[in-house]
Formats: sequence, structure tokens, C-alpha cells
Amino acid sequence: MGPNRDGFDLYVLGASIPMTTSTISSTPHRDAAAAPVAAYVREQISAIRDGDAALRRGEDPIHPTRVAIRRLRSTLRVFADTFDPAVATHLDEELSWYAGILGHVRDHEVQRARFAQAVADLPDEWVLGPVAADIETTLAAEQRTYRADVDTVLTGDRYAALIGALDALDSSVRSVPRRNVTSLANKAGKKARTRLKAAIAGEAGDDEALHRARKAFKRARYAAELATPLVGKKHAKKKIRRYKHVQEVLGEHQDSLVAAEFLRRLGAAAGTRPAENGFTYGLLFAHEQQAAAAAQRRARTLKL
Repeated sequence: MGPNRDGFDLYVLGASIPMTTSTISSTPHRDAAAAPVAAYVREQISAIRDGDAALRRGEDPIHPTRVAIRRLRSTLRVFADTFDPAVATHLDEELSWYAGILGHVRDHEVQRARFAQAVADLPDEWVLGPVAADIETTLAAEQRTYRADVDTVLTGDRYAALIGALDALDSSVRSVPRRNVTSLANKAGKKARTRLKAAIAGEAGDDEALHRARKAFKRARYAAELATPLVGKKHAKKKIRRYKHVQEVLGEHQDSLVAAEFLRRLGAAAGTRPAENGFTYGLLFAHEQQAAAAAQRRARTLKL
């Protein structure tokens, strides 16, 4: 596929999307303040590419790679006017797909450490059977399977198209005025606060709504990071710190829910094996449920 008369072609999802001078931008780069968007995008693309190389070497860059994907997806959404809509939509979908593949590995890695500590914290007489060993064996085996899936994805056409799309995006970020960047970053923060207020409005709260609010605060945090060169480090750090705190509280809520589901599944299997029962799994499950409820209560007291 060679460049066309007006620009170049981009493969996304196996389809050729023509990229012309009008697709990228016909507006002169009048304001150097637009540079933070392009710089932030390039930083995330570079991190994703570094992760690709590390994965192929058999290393474990999954967490930083997923963070870079989240930051890039956030930028595609919050600063949507900076990108060609069709390209941004395809990229968001494909980045979500790739993040999901990596997420299976990361989730198991996190839960293995979480459960090992949780079992160690229980009184010995409450641990009936080889609970820690069973959890570790089961989750480690599943993690290896998911890691093999990642290796398979890296050799596929869909992933190759995604990497090609990222390379093209790097050179096609539109120029945007300074005021638009800061306005969009502020709008992301306002949207996050609105989502959280709506999520905690009910008496019992809404788990899915809290999860959406958490993701909104991540987008607000990343937008504030991007806008730092425009608003100043002191002002940006204050916002980022506040957004991160809310994100962590909501993150504990979500992490506990995910952990509880893992334990429900593992405990159900333990109850079917000879000389084992689900007692300890039930204790761990109850602990995670309590942790989720505590995080939800904390969310209600957050200063927005």
C-alpha cells in the first residue's frame, strides 16, 4: 500500500481508510499550545511500542502497557476534535480489544498477590485445607494460558493493523487552540464529578455506575496530565492528586467486587472436591464484600 496523491492510506481492522490533507488538518499550527496533545499521544504510543518489544522478549510490561492504552483512549475521547472521527473510533475499539487481552493476565497477577496476603492474614484455625496453594495453582495456570493468548495475538493480522494505525495517528494529530485544550480537560473533570454524584445518589448505590465514575475520573486525571504545560504544574498537580484519590477509592470498590467474583468461582469448585469445603473461601468472599461496601461509603464522603 503506497501513499496516495493527497496523503497516505491507513489500515484499520483490515480496511483501508484514505487519509488526505483535509482529513488530518488544513489549519496552520498557529498555537504552540496544541503541542501537548501530540506530545501526550506520542508518549503513549511509544510506551505501547516498548511494551510490544518487551512482550516479544518474554518480559512482563503488561501493566505499563495497559496504562498507556488507557491514557491514549482517554485522549481520543476527551480531545475528540483533535482526531479524525472515523480513525479515532476504530482505534478506540481496537485498543479496548487489546487492553482486554492484556487485562486477563494482569487481573490474575493482581488477584494472586491479593489472595495470598488475605489468606496469610487469617487465623490458622480458619484456614481449612490447602486454600492458599489451591488458589495459587488455579490462578497461575489460568494466567499462563492468558499469557499464551497474548503471544498469539502479537503474531496476528488484527494486532499488526492496530500497530499500523498507531503509527499513522502519531503523524495526524490536529492543531487545537490552547483554550480548547484546557476547556476540554475541565469538562472531563466536571463530567466525572457528575457521574459520581449520580452513582451515589441512590440509597444502596450502583456498582456499575460507580465503575463508570471511576473510569471518568481516570479520563479527567489523564486530561489534567496532558494540560499541565498549559495551566502550570502547581495547578495541575492539585487536580491530578484529587482525581487520583477519588479514583483509588472507587478502584478499591471495583477491585473488591472482582476479587469476590474470583472467590465465588474458586469456592464453588472447592466444595466439590473430597476433603475440602468452601468455608475459608466464604470468609474471604465476605471480607471482599465488606471492603466493597466500605469503599462505597467512603465514596459518599469524597469532596468533589
